[in-house]
Amino acid sequence: MKFTIIIAVFILSVSCQRHLSQQIPAARVFETFLYQSEISDFIPKGTTQEDSTLMAQNYIRNWVTQKLLLHKAIENLSIEETSYTQKQVEDYRTSLLIHQYKQKLIAQRLIDDISDEEIKKYYTKHENNFVLATPIVKAVFFILPKNAPNLKEVKKWFKSDKAPDQENLEDYCLTHARKYDKFQNKWIEAKYLLNLIPGDYTILRKNILTQKDIQEEDKENYYFLKIKEIRNTQTIAPWEYVREEITLILKNKKKLQFESELEKQINQEGIRKNYVKIY
Repeated sequence: MKFTIIIAVFILSVSCQRHLSQQIPAARVFETFLYQSEISDFIPKGTTQEDSTLMAQNYIRNWVTQKLLLHKAIENLSIEETSYTQKQVEDYRTSLLIHQYKQKLIAQRLIDDISDEEIKKYYTKHENNFVLATPIVKAVFFILPKNAPNLKEVKKWFKSDKAPDQENLEDYCLTHARKYDKFQNKWIEAKYLLNLIPGDYTILRKNILTQKDIQEEDKENYYFLKIKEIRNTQTIAPWEYVREEITLILKNKKKLQFESELEKQINQEGIRKNYVKIY
């Protein structure tokens, strides 16, 4: 055998002996060593002795296998194949370092916050890009048990659009409703509501798009759904609904602009300082 594997006694106590010298070997393949400190760093603090032993053994086994496979690959690949692989590795390393550098600069210099003014401006200019593929609504939904008090008053408040009645309804629901949801006052897909109410799916689907107030019941509960606003398919989505999408678009545009300016500045600096000479 052209290699020797040395598994140190430290395996049995690796979880509690992280102060060992960084130069104590745990394994060797040919002339390459694996040190105890590398394995200790791999094992999380607080790991039991039994688990530490298993993790250490697996780490060593995988490391040895990798080194042996690498040795075989070098032995059996042609010079052209190994040169091509080395170039791929170098290209990847170059791309990775440049990417990390750009990300560091972006984190330091590029402001992530996109204002509502920027979002609205982009939305106004490109609103035809935000056509709805499915109906969306703003709604209020609640479930009341059939023995809940003052149901007559609740149904009156439910059908009313007056602010005092809506306040009374909310106060009541917070106390008596089995479920009460305003969906954070945001637009949601209408089809999501179909799973909340008992009844025929086709009829409910039609009612949600045509009726303002929907009431259903089963043996134990009353179900109330109030449609406050609706936008149908093939209409322009409200800007609040596409806010996150536009935010991502604008962040990406700023990032691309920043990277373009960075590359321009680096080229100018290279020429100015005579780092670059094109023959």
